[in-house]
Amino acid sequence: MKCPTCGTEMKQLVPGIQQCPKCKKIIKDKTFKKKEVEEETELKSGEWFMKNTAINKKYEIAEKGIIVNETEKVAIGLVICHSTLLPSDKYIRISWFKMPLRLHKGMMKITSSAELSNLLTALTSIDNDFDESFNRIKRRTKEEILKDSEDEGDILEFLAEFDGKTCPKCHSRMKKSRNHKYLNCQVCGEVVVLEDGNPIFDIPTDKLPLSYSGNFPVNYYMPAIGITIKWIMGEWKAIVIIYAKENPDKRWLRFYWWTRNLQEYISSKYRADVSTAKALAWTARRGAGSTNVYDKEVIKNMIKGLKKIKQELDW
Repeated sequence: MKCPTCGTEMKQLVPGIQQCPKCKKIIKDKTFKKKEVEEETELKSGEWFMKNTAINKKYEIAEKGIIVNETEKVAIGLVICHSTLLPSDKYIRISWFKMPLRLHKGMMKITSSAELSNLLTALTSIDNDFDESFNRIKRRTKEEILKDSEDEGDILEFLAEFDGKTCPKCHSRMKKSRNHKYLNCQVCGEVVVLEDGNPIFDIPTDKLPLSYSGNFPVNYYMPAIGITIKWIMGEWKAIVIIYAKENPDKRWLRFYWWTRNLQEYISSKYRADVSTAKALAWTARRGAGSTNVYDKEVIKNMIKGLKKIKQELDW
């Protein structure tokens, strides 16, 4: 296919969409028939996942799950698992497997009903508000903007309850550490980490506004927009639409899971007045790997699958 503007041979950006390498014009291939994403609704047994995927029985045991999408390169599964040592410790493992052997490629763990509810809401928002190329097609209404402001106001109200002296859990007086890096409650053991003298809080998962943001600690790629589904002092989870700096027209969705070592920061020899940017930097959680969704149709399958998993867990 030739570019209608400059006559240069077009190159495939994604299946069904061509881009001119010279003038960057993008055109949909009208002759392309999109292959429907296969949808699987039947639950597979935990035994199937243990035998046919790279889930390691040394650390976790699969109980049951669904493969929501499978291609020649990657399969995405939603698996109910529990810790090998704690059978009652159940969670949802969203897994990306390298085909054809279904080796580990990436994952995100969902550990509570509130977190699952947030993920379903976030996926539904992106499914409704973005086209197949992950470009925005729907502007927020005044009612939605007002709701976001109210939700953010709930968080600010929650944070304002902490006066810097009283424990947010048992309301006893807290004691500041010698290195001025944290406050400790002598009654219930609650710890509040201090960053440049300011407290860092666990934001309750059910109080997150689930509004769009562009401020994420993404490496290698550029974050366009995303939604945070969990944010506590040492852990951050979000789904983010990203793109490469050299090719901003090609976008896709990625599941991000970041952590930071607060224990190392608290026990380090450096005082709190020394720059804390590096010490408190977010890094990709070990094992999170590559968690990309390139085909927007997969999101619908994920939503349906997660709802079924939710029923199985009675969350």
